[in-house]
Amino acid sequence: MLMARGRLEFLDKEEIARIHGISLRLLDEVGILVHSRQVSEMLEKAGARRSDDGKRLLLDERMVMSAVSDAKRPVILASRDGKNDISIPSPDRMYVTNGGEGVFVKNLVTEESRSATSDDLRDFAILVNELPQVDFFWPMVGALEQPVRLKGITEHKVSMMHTTKHIQAMATGTEEARWMIEMASIFTGGEEALAERPIFSAVECPISPLTFEKGLVEGQVELSRGGIPIVAMAASVTGLSSPVTISGTLTQVNAENLASLVISQAAKNGSPFIYSTDSSPADLKTGSIDYGALEVPLIRVGAGQMGRSYGLPTMVIGVGLENLAHGMSNVWEGVPHISIQSMVPSDLASGFGGIDMATGASFEQLVADAWVWDVAKESAREFDTDDDAISFDTIRDAAKDGNFIGKRHTMARFRKEIISSTRPEASIEHRMREDKRGSLIRRASEEVKRILSKPKTPLVTEEELSKLDGFFRKIQNS
Repeated sequence: MLMARGRLEFLDKEEIARIHGISLRLLDEVGILVHSRQVSEMLEKAGARRSDDGKRLLLDERMVMSAVSDAKRPVILASRDGKNDISIPSPDRMYVTNGGEGVFVKNLVTEESRSATSDDLRDFAILVNELPQVDFFWPMVGALEQPVRLKGITEHKVSMMHTTKHIQAMATGTEEARWMIEMASIFTGGEEALAERPIFSAVECPISPLTFEKGLVEGQVELSRGGIPIVAMAASVTGLSSPVTISGTLTQVNAENLASLVISQAAKNGSPFIYSTDSSPADLKTGSIDYGALEVPLIRVGAGQMGRSYGLPTMVIGVGLENLAHGMSNVWEGVPHISIQSMVPSDLASGFGGIDMATGASFEQLVADAWVWDVAKESAREFDTDDDAISFDTIRDAAKDGNFIGKRHTMARFRKEIISSTRPEASIEHRMREDKRGSLIRRASEEVKRILSKPKTPLVTEEELSKLDGFFRKIQNS
């Protein structure tokens, strides 16, 4: 059966080849700055060369393309109970999650804001576990009441306790990465089983331009050796930490992802890897990142095309309404904003619940984003394009009698082709209804209260909880 899908393209084949070629030249002639002696030595043993001044590592085409070839495919992002497993690259859908690591929580009904805590993280995990529209969990806010040394592993523990969906974390060093692996292996029966079915992955960002920070890159190596999927979220900011041109930024993002891939494959051949970016233009007046800029979807589409040109899984798009939802009266008002995001060539997406350029988080926003996504994602669904779908006979007969409504073809296919026939939120009546401004967030607030009013029982066995607590105490006392 022939199928078409709603999808976006930005680069043609020649442009993809040009970006690839210049990326290889950058890695071979300019190289990368790695602020870790042990990782630098690992890369040199794998074939990297020192620059003339000895400060940078140069990666030749053979080394890069060998890493591309060796990366594991498909990548499995396992859930604890097996009910929400994710396999990528995916030919037919995008898997979505919430935003990550906000520093404050805002109630969009009362307008009150406060610093985030572990209890907020727990509640976000509970919400994500309950919402079928959200496929995996990224710790939505930080455990800011914890000492810096325990912050990341506390977030890991709280997340594991309150959702069975796949978790996307971040390790800031070798020690923290090792803790995360050991903690997750409590649920899998050991580290070998964890590598086979990794119940968490990790965002380990290159630092633009072409730099790898000591803690993050050493954490990446430890995680790759443990079979944990690495998300190389290159966050170049156009005009500030990458060229102001989209093509220049895409080339730098591509080079940073390829370099990160080389690091993961040098750590463990065949380790799972996800091509990623969070790049956006800068507001050059303020120096801040501008996730709402017109060019953001173009950057993300181009990055998705580059990742897919290597056959790698991709995570290149942010999905959500951010601060736009506050004044919306119904789901449909948000659909046009998210529909375009759903058509970006990305296997994974993040952003639900984020506010104020992803610095904060909102429970109501998370629910509203999930509701809107549930309709907007239909823009990227499959449509039949075979002879039966086109139906020469139907057009021929209707040309004679002027009637399409009564044809068998119309009756058989209407509900699948026209989303408003099956989704009330997309119907004309719903779109034209005059609800009060802010009704969407108020409805979402009621849903948050309903879900969080239930007992907040950890989703772990007594034995697992005992092991978690014991392991955490050992870390505290170490």
